Amino acid sequence: MYKNALKEDFIRVVEDLDGTVESTDTIAKLKTKIEKSSTFESDPDFVKTLIKNCIDERASRNEREVTLEKQKIELAKLQLAQLEKEIELQTAKNEALSLNPAAKVEENYPQYLERENKNCFIYAVIHLITQETVRSVLNLKRI
Repeated sequence: MYKNALKEDFIRVVEDLDGTVESTDTIAKLKTKIEKSSTFESDPDFVKTLIKNCIDERASRNEREVTLEKQKIELAKLQLAQLEKEIELQTAKNEALSLNPAAKVEENYPQYLERENKNCFIYAVIHLITQETVRSVLNLKRI
């Protein structure tokens, strides 16, 4: 009946049976309180089920905590791997800069060029639209 039960399980059962638990109570005293309770005397199977449920809930809670800790460890490993990759990348960039100092100046150039290309494209589209509009107007005047 008490297999795999811990003191915390006995405390919970005594409290569930409306008994009082003192901080000095030992496991033996808690067992005695359970066995002398009116509920145990009237329905021992209920009390046995109550003890089993307490044990099962504690075991389940412990399993969830272990699973959660494993997930936290796995997440930490993934974050560490990501940081290691970032360090490798930064180290490679630093090596490239030490070999070619001019690369640092050119680093921002592609972004500038990309922005300028977008602006040029917009101006080209506006220019084409304007030319087409002018041609349309001139064609209308000829008719």
